[in-house]
Amino acid sequence: MSAVNPASGARREAHRRLFFALWPDEHARRAVAAAFGPAVAAAGRPVPPGSLHLTLEFLGSVAESQLAALKALGERLVLPAAEVMLDRIDWWRRPKLLVATCSDPSSAVLALQAELRQLLSVQGFRIDSRPFRAHVTLARDAASPPGAGPAAPVPWPSRELALVESLPGPGGSRYTPLARWCRSR
Repeated sequence: MSAVNPASGARREAHRRLFFALWPDEHARRAVAAAFGPAVAAAGRPVPPGSLHLTLEFLGSVAESQLAALKALGERLVLPAAEVMLDRIDWWRRPKLLVATCSDPSSAVLALQAELRQLLSVQGFRIDSRPFRAHVTLARDAASPPGAGPAAPVPWPSRELALVESLPGPGGSRYTPLARWCRSR
């Protein structure tokens, strides 16, 4: 869908707010919600379990015409048989986020993220210049550091990669996968 620019009368291409993520199954979502639930309850605005994901690369606003290239890029990636072990809870002051993180990120997941970032860069997509930090956002508008982390590490498997659209709404963003790629199990 295109919109008309009132100043020039020219058509502007529609854009979508996109990111690539390791998309969990329901078991992983429930495990994270249970393990980190006590800290989240007192922290801020909880992310609904159905919206939990591990972002590999945030793209921001992307022109509709670039979707095919992003889907083709996703097809090229090979998902490793690896897990991120979420064993810590952290508070990021500036964005006011409560996140589940890992003490020792999986080298295979780090390699996947680096490959994704490199392929996106070569194709001219805007990439994040900051180092990648594997995390799952648990709560937004968190005003203070969390309490204790989970009793035991929670595995986040790399079984499914998704190209996801972030749609803002009154209760927070809603995430809709536009394409998904599964690793053979």
